[in-house]
Amino acid sequence: MRRSSILVGVLAFLVLITAWFVFNPGTDVGTDEEMAESQETGNWNEPVVQVVERMGPVTVKIETVRDVLVDQFFFYQVQQQKGVGSGVIYREDGYILTNNHVVQDANEIVVRLPSGQSYRGEVVGRDALSDLAVLKVDAKGLPAATIGDSTALRVGQSVIAIGNPLGQDQTVTTGVISALNRDLLVDPEDNLFLEGMIQTDAAINPGNSGGPLLNQSGEVIGINTAIIQQAQGIGFAIPISTARNIADQIIEHGRPLRLGVLGGSLTPALAASIREQAGVELAVERGAFITRVLPDSPAAAAGLTQGDVITAVNGEEIAGMRELRDAVQAAGFGGKLALTYYRGGDQRQAEVTL
Repeated sequence: MRRSSILVGVLAFLVLITAWFVFNPGTDVGTDEEMAESQETGNWNEPVVQVVERMGPVTVKIETVRDVLVDQFFFYQVQQQKGVGSGVIYREDGYILTNNHVVQDANEIVVRLPSGQSYRGEVVGRDALSDLAVLKVDAKGLPAATIGDSTALRVGQSVIAIGNPLGQDQTVTTGVISALNRDLLVDPEDNLFLEGMIQTDAAINPGNSGGPLLNQSGEVIGINTAIIQQAQGIGFAIPISTARNIADQIIEHGRPLRLGVLGGSLTPALAASIREQAGVELAVERGAFITRVLPDSPAAAAGLTQGDVITAVNGEEIAGMRELRDAVQAAGFGGKLALTYYRGGDQRQAEVTL
């Protein structure tokens, strides 16, 4: 009787064990190594994770020191001011792409890689009109960014920003492209606009400047540069197609290709406003209206001045600044342009060597 009870107990135990595995099939499947591998691959295949792992190493931290004058009531005192920004490794031989305002007037520049390595950064060239700068560090074999095509972007496309906002290293934010071809006024006194910008709602804060805006394929499509401080979720990036063109010119020639004028596109409505409010005589209502001529520029050498309106380049009429800029880029370094412009009611001609 006792032996029979033991046998019944063993059979009941085996039934319970079998039932446990039937209704819990994942409880004990595979070895510890297989379980660890399963945990490691969890959600790491998400697109954002993949992009960050691949492009995080090409996003650098840029630390600067600059001298500033501080008002001490009865005198001014020079003090050192530290700044933090971001940058993108543009080429494996040590060229770094960032914003002009990140390194402008800096006495000392240190480029820190996510690996922990740090290098002294030298300015190869800067361009205030596009807010871009190229640095050089003494290094070879660096991980370089994959450059995308910003001319093929669409509103609503998902984007990823990497940078060092407020010194918080390698911060990642996500969002979408909110708009394209935005013009952003950055200097009202000189009527200076950053043109054709990418607008995004990916969080961008001080310290993100100069860092990459990426698509979900891990390609750099923009350089983060500005925000509207009074708003939330309105940030701007320079399209990478523009940035790449200027960076290559700086690396090859030490400067970008510029005519050397600031201004806007003249329209009939704007012409009427200028006549009424500024009392300026205008003989035309379309063209590239000049508000400032940069010193030591091709435009200054050709005698152009504030208030001139360029209406044709090489005999072809232009509607505004975009066509003028395109003509300059097509001519290239050392190229010549025949300009037709109006000064007041007088039509004039000028030849410019770029």
